[in-house]
Amino acid sequence: MKHQICLLEKIEQETWRETGISFVTSVTRLMERLLDYRDCMKGDETENKKIGCTVNLLNFYKSEINKEEMYIRYIHKLCDMHLQAENYTEAAFTLLLYWELLHWDERPLKEFLHYPAQTEWHRKEGLCRKVIHYFNKGKCWEYGIPLCRELAFQYESLYDYQSLSWIRKMEAAYYDNIMEQQRLEPEFFRVGFYGRKFPFFLRNKEFVCRGHDYERLEAFQQRMLGEFPQAIAMQHPNQPDEAILQCDAQYLQIYAVTPVPDSVTVLQMDRVPDRIKSFYRVNNVRRFRYDRPFHKGPKDRDNEFKSLWIERTTLILTHPLPGISRWFEVEKRELVEVSPLENAISVVENKNQELRTLISQYQHKQLHGNINLLSMTLNGVIDAAVNGGIARYQEAFFDKEYITSHPEDTEKITQLKDLMQEQVHILGVGLAVHEKLVHPEMRPLHKKLIDQFQMMRSSLCHVSTRNNIILQPQGYKYIHGAVGRVKEASNLPSKAVTALLNTGKKKGCQIIFSVFSSTPRTGSAGPTRQSSSSGLRTSGGLRGASLE
Repeated sequence: MKHQICLLEKIEQETWRETGISFVTSVTRLMERLLDYRDCMKGDETENKKIGCTVNLLNFYKSEINKEEMYIRYIHKLCDMHLQAENYTEAAFTLLLYWELLHWDERPLKEFLHYPAQTEWHRKEGLCRKVIHYFNKGKCWEYGIPLCRELAFQYESLYDYQSLSWIRKMEAAYYDNIMEQQRLEPEFFRVGFYGRKFPFFLRNKEFVCRGHDYERLEAFQQRMLGEFPQAIAMQHPNQPDEAILQCDAQYLQIYAVTPVPDSVTVLQMDRVPDRIKSFYRVNNVRRFRYDRPFHKGPKDRDNEFKSLWIERTTLILTHPLPGISRWFEVEKRELVEVSPLENAISVVENKNQELRTLISQYQHKQLHGNINLLSMTLNGVIDAAVNGGIARYQEAFFDKEYITSHPEDTEKITQLKDLMQEQVHILGVGLAVHEKLVHPEMRPLHKKLIDQFQMMRSSLCHVSTRNNIILQPQGYKYIHGAVGRVKEASNLPSKAVTALLNTGKKKGCQIIFSVFSSTPRTGSAGPTRQSSSSGLRTSGGLRGASLE
């Protein structure tokens, strides 16, 4: 840094000032990275440090000084490190960088590294096969399939039917693997490296890391503290102050984060199996979030959910995970406050997704033999719905006073209600699967779950009727009835219901519908029947339609 300042002072008044400053800055940045690389390549340093500083140097050669030969050399160094660490997906993405530089041409290439003298076409083909192989070993077949198609196009253009047959069979095998093989969803962790004792490529920066298989937060924390034995673990999620950033020490701040997938079309498609969707929820993700609960204003002693807000922080990375590294730097932060009702919606929605995924795994025999996990999950959700959780949400947000004083929340209340109905349906499917798999000695537990499930449905019916909330299937809107008037939130498709509403308006009566349905909000195609009394299409039937 001192040398940089001296050089900048020397050229401050010169005619080549602009070019000189650019040169000095680039050389300084290169030296910082080379010194980090030299220190990290020492034998006693961990593989993660070596990979991290290599990624840092590789990106510099590509983006700042455009040295293609050095860039390619470090691509292969990084790929070898990933293979040694068994990071096969990351190795594939790394080698893909070189593959993208090549073209399907017959231009001759000289011998380079471990490659023989060959045409550019053959080198690109060989790289493509190797990348596909690494994606296969990393169980990321979705990334390998487009490359299979790329090779198939080339082989078909050359009438190389033997190679075409081989690559088509491989592509078909990858589809089979997606549907049949079990894959674990990784955990993600945010890591902050604070203090001047960290290497340059980590110093006072924060990253999101993709954990190893079966690795949970505690294990990840122990691994990081093992790699940085001099570091002090920070016990709070607050951003560090300037004193910590500038101190001659090492501070690690670690906590779990949740991936936020982009709006991928496949995630919106109802008929796509959950085992396919699950890949897109945790891959090719740049946004991650974590929540900090707090009470805004006085805490409601009777029901804390009424005043429980969430401070939601979203971290945006420089590159999506997975990629050429298991971790990437955070380049942007977004902070929002989530209201109690919005938080309730998020909690129920996430729990529904968790239930769908688990039940699907048992349905498709990905998890078999021991059903303890399914039993515990169903018991936890149903018990919470009866004694807390959903029951507390109903008390907080389906209360007549809340509905009247928060007319702007009408759509959100409807959304929460629909999610609760969806949860009832999902739990029903889960109990059906549980009944098929449960061992005879566990029958009493199953009966208990069924009884509690009926209580849960009854509680939904009771609260909704008491507060004039329609619990109805997807496609029907929220209607709020009050004495002397009927408020219709949207046009209903049923002529019978509309006629009944009009009758109520004329007579100044209160209209209450209580329709329960096991039809899910998204996805399921459960049995349905037409109600003769109202024309409402429900699978649970029309329980009540009355003038009071």
